[in-house]
Amino acid sequence: MYKKIFTKGKINGCEIKNRIILAPMDDSLGTATGEISPRAIEYYAAKAKGGCGLVIVGYVAVCGSELSGIAITGQAHLRTLADRHAMGNLAERIHEYGGKVFVQLNHPGRKTTAKYNDGNEPVSCSAMTPQMEGRFAPARELTTDEIHQLVDYYAIAAEHAFLAGIDGIEIHCAHSYLLSQFMSPAKNARMDEYGGSMENRCRIVVEIIQAIRKKVPPRYPVTVRLNAFDGENLEGENTLEDTVQIAKYLEDNGVDAIHFTLGTVDRTGAPEMEAGWRNEFYKRFKQELHVPIYGPNEVKTPEEGEKILEEGVYDFLVMGRQQSADPQWGNKAREGRPQDIRPCISCNYCLYHVTAEESQIRCAVNPTLGREIDNLLPMAQGDGTIVVIGAGPAGIQAALTAADRGFKVILIDKNGQIGGALQLANKPPKKFRIDNLINYYATQIREHENIELRLNTEVTSEMLDELEKINPYAVILASGGKPIIPRVAGVEKGVTANDVLSGKVVLKNKRVIVVGGGMTGLETAALLCGDNDVTVLEMMPMVGNGIFINNVIKSIEHLSKNGTKLKTSTSLKEIKDGAVVVEPFAGTANNSVLTGIKNIVGYDPFASDEEKPEGPYEIPCDTVVLSIGVFSENSLLPELEARFEQVVNIGDSAKPGKITTATSDGYYAAKNI
Repeated sequence: MYKKIFTKGKINGCEIKNRIILAPMDDSLGTATGEISPRAIEYYAAKAKGGCGLVIVGYVAVCGSELSGIAITGQAHLRTLADRHAMGNLAERIHEYGGKVFVQLNHPGRKTTAKYNDGNEPVSCSAMTPQMEGRFAPARELTTDEIHQLVDYYAIAAEHAFLAGIDGIEIHCAHSYLLSQFMSPAKNARMDEYGGSMENRCRIVVEIIQAIRKKVPPRYPVTVRLNAFDGENLEGENTLEDTVQIAKYLEDNGVDAIHFTLGTVDRTGAPEMEAGWRNEFYKRFKQELHVPIYGPNEVKTPEEGEKILEEGVYDFLVMGRQQSADPQWGNKAREGRPQDIRPCISCNYCLYHVTAEESQIRCAVNPTLGREIDNLLPMAQGDGTIVVIGAGPAGIQAALTAADRGFKVILIDKNGQIGGALQLANKPPKKFRIDNLINYYATQIREHENIELRLNTEVTSEMLDELEKINPYAVILASGGKPIIPRVAGVEKGVTANDVLSGKVVLKNKRVIVVGGGMTGLETAALLCGDNDVTVLEMMPMVGNGIFINNVIKSIEHLSKNGTKLKTSTSLKEIKDGAVVVEPFAGTANNSVLTGIKNIVGYDPFASDEEKPEGPYEIPCDTVVLSIGVFSENSLLPELEARFEQVVNIGDSAKPGKITTATSDGYYAAKNI
């Protein structure tokens, strides 16, 4: 089964046991001094243990703040003997499971801030170009001597990697980081030997390759990550055909493989993207190059990966977020258990948490991601029965974890189907990945012998009497939340987003105001905008707060194409017949979130010159849809606490949050109860 996936591969002298590669991602799990931490080591080791053939460690800094080389907090470095020794520990752990490991060497260029670099301003090939003015912050232009120094830094880092037992190097030339900035004619305005022609713009990369070759054996893999093309709508950007020529030039100058990505908002897959959507890009490079090529392609299942490899689109499968969702992807595929692979839903919370929230990597559906070291020991064996009330993501995860501990679990839900709020989140267009998660949960519940599922079951006092007779070891309440109804005049005239998403309220050919520009509000607007004239109101100066920026941008693009209007910094005051009354709101967004967004995108995508009217004003409408958020529904809690010795309240019923809050609550409550 999946013969192509489990065929050995080779990059220069490095033989890889299968065709599965872990994409380099910024994980922020490093130490304050730059050594890769034990926490990060176990994060990567989990992928090798799970069957991944090649692990690529992302965003490893080659220099410190003296040349503004730090991209983000918690970044691993490879500059010193201490860094090398820590990397040696990583290599041993990966090799323990038969995997191979590369490190991706990085300098952020202008895509960083002074606060990450001891107050030193970012550096780049050019301080500014005419194409970038008004969108990007200036950076200090590197001198020729500093460029030569950077080349040395890359070579020193590569030598440290080789001596640490790392199996190969990836030079990061993509995603608008420093080397990508040099290679871009829209971002490089230099007039010396490092600017102008394609060969000059690539000179720094070629010099890095040559310097590394002097430090490592000839069979040691030296690869690059390269944008297939750029897409920030700057005049003169590299096109697909431009990059074909760059890739051939780098191949001629000693690159052993090329890891392709995109320099566009699509570089991180959004929920609507299907596997294989980048095939034509890869085929174009495959026609021209002789070295192995690979890259992300929204592959989530073994069937998808096998098909693309059979077609000869590229040489290896690259999966980052899917192996975050389930590090055991490789083993489950090899064992013929694709139904047991926990699916990635492409929410990109993993990236949002690192970039916008400047924290360590976490996953919406995998509660142990980034915490592998905390969960190395087997969970304590359980005995008895645990009752879980609510079969949303929090309750389901609690039930699965408790059942894995050996408890008998009774999982109860008043609805006729599992999923809770997921059964609303799957209703907007192209949200099939939420259905994938629901189906995965249904399979795990059905196949687990320790779980008894009771649907269409209301928890009444009489039922609690019956449960008391069982004398459960614990009761876990995961009853979710209810929509917040704002205290404004005429609010009774509105409907909730839940009513729209569930199909209880159907709107067509209406002027609709959606109040709330969070994830639910944007997705409700997406559901409505094809058949209605939709306006979204948001109090904050940005929509999509709490959602990964590229997902937000794509949502805005979809809404704009369908005529939806977005009004930020706007507060609802009253709902009238035929209109709403609104007024400008002066609140500000979380500064750290905006900093993180600018860091990952490279500029502020929410900058707007739109003038706001002064004082209250009216917007005509036929229907108002309220999407303000949820509050906890835990009315059962007092009675449960009165009847049972151990009661734990989790998920939205404890504190409203995201899917990641729910699954994390469920896992750790059941693990530690």
